Amino acid sequence: MNTRSIGSSGLTVSCIGLGGMPLSLDDRPAEADGVRVIHAALDAGMTLIDTADVYCRNDDDINHNERLVARALRLWSGARDRVVVATKGGLRRPGGAWVAAGRPDQIRLACERSLTALDVECITLYQLHAPDPRVPLADTVGELADLK
Repeated sequence: MNTRSIGSSGLTVSCIGLGGMPLSLDDRPAEADGVRVIHAALDAGMTLIDTADVYCRNDDDINHNERLVARALRLWSGARDRVVVATKGGLRRPGGAWVAAGRPDQIRLACERSLTALDVECITLYQLHAPDPRVPLADTVGELADLK
């Protein structure tokens, strides 16, 4: 599979990655089927999985997709160290809506929950899901820099 570098980070990933969102929304498959989808993507040579804390049904289900990805990786027999899991914070899912949540304390909390859900000590690629028009972008990005 062809690969690409991500910016100047030195990370190299497959040109085609797996977007995890459909595995965690309202019409999501059974968890075992979701794990099989992730395994099939990895077995086909994909080395990038895109997820987010809000890939879930609502705030009561927060981090569903990240937990699913973590489970699939724990069960996968391949080389885990070649897989980059990219996740995001900066949104909430009250009642299933998509709401910006870019205050620095919200970004920090989202990142900490993602670390737990993904069962990792460090997130390789953490991104801002969407700017929050109520929060100066410099404040949000400043928190991301602090988290780094």
